[in-house]
This record gives sequence, C-alpha cells and structure tokens, in this order.
Amino acid sequence: MYTVRFQLELSGSEKRFLSKSFFYANQMHNQLVRYATNRLNALFHDTEYVDARKAYGKAEFSKKKVSELSASEKKKKKELSNIMCIKQKEYNLTKTSLCKFVSKEQKKYKNYINSHQAQAEAEAVYKGVEKVLFEDGRHLHYRRYNSFDCIKQKCAATGVRLSRWDTICFMKHYYKVRVPKNEYIQNIISSVDLKEDVVYSFLKRIEFNSGFKYYVVITLRGDAPKRIKLSEDGGHRTGVDFGTSTIATVSNNEVHLEELAPESAEYEKEIRHKQNLVDASMRKHNPENYNKNGTVKKGKHKWKTTKRCRRLKRQVRVLYRKQSAYIKTSHHTFINKLLKNTSELILEPMNFKALQKKSKKTERKDEATAVKQKDGSFKMVRKYKRKKRYGHSIKNRSPGLMQTDLKTKATQYGIPYYEIDIHQYRASQLHHDTGEYIKPTLSERFKTIEGHKVQRDLYSAFLICHTDDTLTAPDFETCHLDFPHFVKMQETLISNKKKCGHTMKHCFGF
Repeated sequence: MYTVRFQLELSGSEKRFLSKSFFYANQMHNQLVRYATNRLNALFHDTEYVDARKAYGKAEFSKKKVSELSASEKKKKKELSNIMCIKQKEYNLTKTSLCKFVSKEQKKYKNYINSHQAQAEAEAVYKGVEKVLFEDGRHLHYRRYNSFDCIKQKCAATGVRLSRWDTICFMKHYYKVRVPKNEYIQNIISSVDLKEDVVYSFLKRIEFNSGFKYYVVITLRGDAPKRIKLSEDGGHRTGVDFGTSTIATVSNNEVHLEELAPESAEYEKEIRHKQNLVDASMRKHNPENYNKNGTVKKGKHKWKTTKRCRRLKRQVRVLYRKQSAYIKTSHHTFINKLLKNTSELILEPMNFKALQKKSKKTERKDEATAVKQKDGSFKMVRKYKRKKRYGHSIKNRSPGLMQTDLKTKATQYGIPYYEIDIHQYRASQLHHDTGEYIKPTLSERFKTIEGHKVQRDLYSAFLICHTDDTLTAPDFETCHLDFPHFVKMQETLISNKKKCGHTMKHCFGF
C-alpha cells in the first residue's frame, strides 16, 4: 500500500468546521487517555494482579522459548497469564471496553465526528495500553490541540469518502480537492479505480505561520509507481557505512562520502534563537513563577502568554516541521542517486537508539584542570568525563530513518539488501592487509593500509562492499586486487571536496 496527499480548497466557514472537528477529536482522545489511565492505576493497585505479574517476570520461563519449556513450566505460565488476563478484563482494559466508553462520548460531538472515527481513536489509545501492560511503556500521554494532526479512519465507506478525485465528503459536507497536474500524480489517477483500490482516506492538517492547512491523505492498494530509472548495465554491488552525521558508499566504479542533511544545523540555530525569545517573554511576564536562581517554582502556576509569545511558539513548531521535511527530502534525494547504479546493497546495521543515550561510565579525566574556588584561588581537579554521546547529531541528521528508508526503497525496486554480522565482522576496526582488528579512537579519521592513507569511513564501506557470501568476513583476495583502484577513487573524491571548500572537517578529517 502507498499514500497520496492532496490539499483541500476551503472557505472560511469550512475551515472553522474542520477546526472544530479536530478540536473535538482531540478532546475525545484525551478523555479516553484519562479513562484508561484511571483504569491502569486501579489495576496496578490490585495485589492479586501485581503478585501474578511479579511472579511471571521472575520465573525461569520468562526468558525461555515455548519449545524449551517443561510441562510444569507451561502450566504455571498459563495460570499466571490467565490471572492477569481476567484482571485486565475486570478493570475494563480491553479494546471493546474502550470502544464502548468512546461511543457514549461520541454522541456529544456527533455533528463533527462519526462513530467509526471515534473507534479508531479508541484503538490508537488501546495500543498505548498494550505498551504499558506488555512492553516498556510507562504511562499514556495526553495530546495538545496543536499536536493533534489527523482524524483517523477505519474504512473507505465511512468518514472521509472520495466521490471523485477532485471532491471528498466528510460529515455530509463536500470539499474541493486541489489535484496537482504533474505527470506522476496523473499516472496514479489514471491507473487507480476509486471503488476498488482505495483502502481508506483520512484528514490531516499541517501548521504554517499563517495557520493550519488541511489535506486529504488517500491510502491505495498495490505498489507506488516507480520514479527511479535503474542503470541499464545492472549496476554494481555497493557497500554502505553509516555514521551519526555521515554516510560513505563504495562500489567498483564510484565512491561517495556525504554529510547527512547538511542544512539541518541552520534550522537548529533558528529554533534555538526563537526558543530564547519565548523564554525571555515568559520570564518577563511571569516573574512570580521563577526562583531567584532562574528555576521554575514547584507547584501549579498561572502563566500569562502574550500574542507575540504565542506567535513565536507557532514559529518554533513550524521550524521543527520544516526541519523534519528537509531531512526526509535530503535522505530520499541521496537514496535515489545511490540506487540508480546499484545491483546489490550490503551495509553494517547500526543501533542509533543506543548511541543517543548517555554513557553510564563515571571515569575521571587523565589530566587535571584548574578550578576557581570561592576565595579566588585555583585548585587542580581531575574532572569526570562527559557522559554525553551522539544524541544531538542523531536528532539533527536522522541516520536511523535513512537506514530504514534505504531498506524499504531497495525492497520496492527489487534490489537485494544484506546486513553483515556485526558480532563476527567489525568492518570499522579491520585491517585487510594484516587481518587484525584494531579499534581506532574517534579523532583518528585516517588509517594507513598497504602503505596508503585511507579515510576511515570510506575504507569501512570498501570492506563491507567486499564481504564474502557468509556476511561474516571480507573476501581478502578481492580486497587486495581492488584496493589500488579504491585508493585512486578516494583521492579524486577528497581533492574534489577540498576544492569545493567543504566544511565538515571534524567528520571527514580533511
């Protein structure tokens, strides 16, 4: 399945009606969250449920597979599971109970939201309940009105209906749809049957500095039309090495070393400036809510916000949206360029979620630092090492998103996609000339291999490209044969980057 999004052409009264619909849908969602949160609190205070959950978590079978369990363990597991399931139903924490609750609330807003849309919100809240009960979720989250951006649907027959491509029907109101006249959209329209191929449609709104704009998002069956024209010669095998801020790719005929979303930092700079203005405004008009040291006083407070402050907050939200859209567009542009000449993709999978967390180590620095005391004297102290890692760069570059998009698009175009075994094959540490694994420091951007100086990320991508069929080691013979050609391509790339005056010296090393 794939989606297409079209903007709605609305009058002032139509915008007001849709704004009310989103407001009441948001109200309904928060009422569901409040109800489910109360039910969860009551369940977690039930001693029988708590004891069964603790026993289930501490038992030996909790970490075993079903096939490894003995008959007695299976019986005990089933008993504990039944107790928890009965208690969950007793406290109305099921999908049907949430749907029953929301059906009563929906009647208050029946002129703006129908029952199917209300049930879709109940299903969304129930997914959060499941995360709290069965996964690592801590609590359910309320939604602010400004962050509530879509009214969900369940099927194409109710809610948002397409009578024609240029018209939709929502709550007995008809709205005009602005259909682009570009070739890609026209190909979709000509090949799709509205009655059979439309799975469902839903309304979405996007915030701009001038206010909200409303869109209809149509989900269609099948695969999206392909835009990329693959190379006629079939392309080459490509090795990909992801960093937190960069991506390196190597094939037999070309090498790339690119910064991910290079202009994202400009958005971040502007966001920080606007947030400082918001903070200054809040402190100016609410001095009674702050302590002398600048921190917010504990407890509930009434906050005064000026029109300028509200406008600045909207501008911050819009900048975040623009930054996100820019990052996705930048990723897709590079992926399209990469896949044109690729016959096979091999990469080293990265867990970026783990990299963005702070380090747990509490080590002190090797060198002492002069720290000024209250009396004006200086004391030499070995400070603790910083626990910060890569959270900021991952937020601004989204390498994990690009890794997912690359896999999705490769699958769509039928390009084989493989991941090396990182437990047996550490491409960033291997030297193919000696066969040794040597872990480099972060500041070491170049290595010396076979007497040649090679960029670390590009060399890692070169080794990944020359992985053997087991995906656990490189093919050393082909590495030795292709290495001189790789060195020439790398030198050409680096010289071109230097001529362009590239600014990513701290990541590339030049």
